[in-house]
Amino acid sequence: MPEYVLGHDLKGEGKRLALMSNYSIPCTAGIFNRLMSLKSGARTLEVGCGNGSISARLARQVAPDGQAIAVDLDLSLVDVHLPNLEFRKEDIMAQPVEPGGAILLIEPDFLSVTIAEPPEVHALWEWLACMVT
Repeated sequence: MPEYVLGHDLKGEGKRLALMSNYSIPCTAGIFNRLMSLKSGARTLEVGCGNGSISARLARQVAPDGQAIAVDLDLSLVDVHLPNLEFRKEDIMAQPVEPGGAILLIEPDFLSVTIAEPPEVHALWEWLACMVT
């Protein structure tokens, strides 16, 4: 399996992921609330779930009848247990995962970002930047 740039075995990695989770709550909660497809009965897939915090929010959003699946190369920092949340230790580059729906890509990169196309994506990044300041 491939390795992370910042491996889960590094000292402080759990704390870093927890800080990122707390930082992302306002952004992801706002996005999830606006997505009409995220309701009870929906299926979600999170790729690169880290500590599972966003996976848990997705599972709660689609409960009680939906299912959330979370995939990561390393699940050692996950400590989330919900009845409709399944964690899988997998490499999506090695085998397909059956998402069966739309895709939303969020990457909390704390470096400068320049996006040219499409304009809607640029507007999303501007909105996320406002959430930080």
